[in-house]
Amino acid sequence: MPGPRLVLCLGNPGPAYSLTWHNAGFWTADVLAAEAGVSLKNAGLFAAARLPGGLELAKPMTFMNESGRAAAALLRIHDLTPDELLVVCDETSLPLGSLRLRRGGSAGGHKGLSSIISCLGTDAFPRLRLGIGQAPEGVDLADYVLSKVPRSQEEEASLMAHRAADCVMKAFDEGIEGAQDIFNSSVPRSGTDM
Repeated sequence: MPGPRLVLCLGNPGPAYSLTWHNAGFWTADVLAAEAGVSLKNAGLFAAARLPGGLELAKPMTFMNESGRAAAALLRIHDLTPDELLVVCDETSLPLGSLRLRRGGSAGGHKGLSSIISCLGTDAFPRLRLGIGQAPEGVDLADYVLSKVPRSQEEEASLMAHRAADCVMKAFDEGIEGAQDIFNSSVPRSGTDM
């Protein structure tokens, strides 16, 4: 396969965090699992499932700032290299609903990516960032990413997670560049609130 063999979707475990912005990666994992008709099984450091076609899907069961432990364990278990890993996470520097797929780069202040870079000893792994928008003026960044998605933005957040899942599968099937060409464009707008 030309694309990633393992997708690691970041978030914080537990129901208290499920609808917070920092869990955009987990939303994507849930969409991928639901569309494939599989369930993620808890395996200690992570919960995992194999999607049809052989793509390994996982969520760390550590907190965000320890995501690297799960990434390192999964690469070891599946005998994969960092460039075969695709990390999915939230990104405050992108507008809500936009996606940015890259082959590598810095953590950009994201604690989950920082942990993975530290544990793997490299930043040369693909990552898909999901735009959640900037923290409102006067709101601390840490407080913002751990805040619940407002009801008025739930639909847009859900649509983004579904597009991210489509992006992951396109990257798996056709490689990172093929997915970048389609999904790194501007945010699709429906034009109406439903």
